[in-house]
Amino acid sequence: MELTSTPLNRTGAYDQGMKTTQQIVDSIDSRLRELNREIETLDAARSALGSERASRPTPRPRVAAGTQTRKPRRRRGRRKSTRPADVVPSGRLELLLSENGGMTTSALAEETNGDRDQVLTLLRELESAGKIRRSGQRRGTRWHAITDEDRIRERAAELAARRRRAA
Repeated sequence: MELTSTPLNRTGAYDQGMKTTQQIVDSIDSRLRELNREIETLDAARSALGSERASRPTPRPRVAAGTQTRKPRRRRGRRKSTRPADVVPSGRLELLLSENGGMTTSALAEETNGDRDQVLTLLRELESAGKIRRSGQRRGTRWHAITDEDRIRERAAELAARRRRAA
């Protein structure tokens, strides 16, 4: 069995000294033909050694030079729900949060049969209005209703800070 040598300046799929696109394409086609011949030689050597067909992996189909096509890339992302979503009033979110304590955006959307993005928008609006607060980060984010006790605690902390600054 004879191994083919590659030029020293070839570092990838084609010779780096090539200047035109056609030269690069011809070089790649030539290399594909060489590799297909080498695959055939290796397959023949394996069968000559008597390996069983069942234990050997199925060979990949050979690609004719210049006819290879690119597979379409799979798009990753959140799959949209197929269930119809209801319009969720912000009062309903406030009520759920005051009854249940900390809840995630997804749990709130599921509980109200609403769209997650719409629920998140409403939650952010309620947060900026000072009616709810969030704890945690990213997937661990929980939403909480701001109670009278929370407001009293916040005001007491504010007054204590003023007293310390004045003293």
